Amino acid sequence: MATTALSPLLVIGATARSAGEIITQGLAQGRRVTGFARDPRKIGVTHPNFIPATGDVYDVNSLGAAMTGSEVIISLIGLKYDPKKESGFVDVYSVGGSMILSAMRRKGNRRIITMTSGGTEQIPPEKPTNNDVSDNFVWRERNVYQDMQRWEKILAVSGFDYVVMRPRRLAEGPKRNNLKFTIHKNHTAFDERTGGPQSTVTYADVAAFALSLAEGNTYLGTAVGIYSDLFLGNEAFKPN
Repeated sequence: MATTALSPLLVIGATARSAGEIITQGLAQGRRVTGFARDPRKIGVTHPNFIPATGDVYDVNSLGAAMTGSEVIISLIGLKYDPKKESGFVDVYSVGGSMILSAMRRKGNRRIITMTSGGTEQIPPEKPTNNDVSDNFVWRERNVYQDMQRWEKILAVSGFDYVVMRPRRLAEGPKRNNLKFTIHKNHTAFDERTGGPQSTVTYADVAAFALSLAEGNTYLGTAVGIYSDLFLGNEAFKPN
């Protein structure tokens, strides 16, 4: 019996922490994987099926040059987290994401998998006065999470086949096969928290789930909250 070939991938933001496992696991599955970054040398991958692509997410032409029309897009764009200062104005998700969609329209790509965060569901209306670590972190990085919300709203009316991944507390580590999911069908309401307030999920497990989304229609048009019942402590948390 003939097997169906797996979709090629274009990983945008290929130097992000979350990208390495997706690229490695995708190549191991036999996929063609293109890694898009401002400096692809930092990706550090050498493989016959890996294609480095240089560009900027704000540049629709460089994005389009990395696409052939056949790839599933995995967008891992974001900011480098700086624990010493609060993020200022952010538009990389909404504006950069819009550039990705524009390039997809030009080239004919149809499916995009993107990562935001469970933090989009818990932005406090004002600075918290409690000692909740999670609430206070989200408030501190509210500009980031607000732009993630704008990006999800853009996706919802884009007409593309999409899935939003909202992991809670990413960390390094091996696959544990312990992921749980909260499916947000009306995801732009941002009124339903993903489970697992003490959750930790590994890049390896989230990568495996992301790759499963490249084929199949189960989660299309939703945001998938990703969590576990395992908590490795605040020191293990590694944003994107």
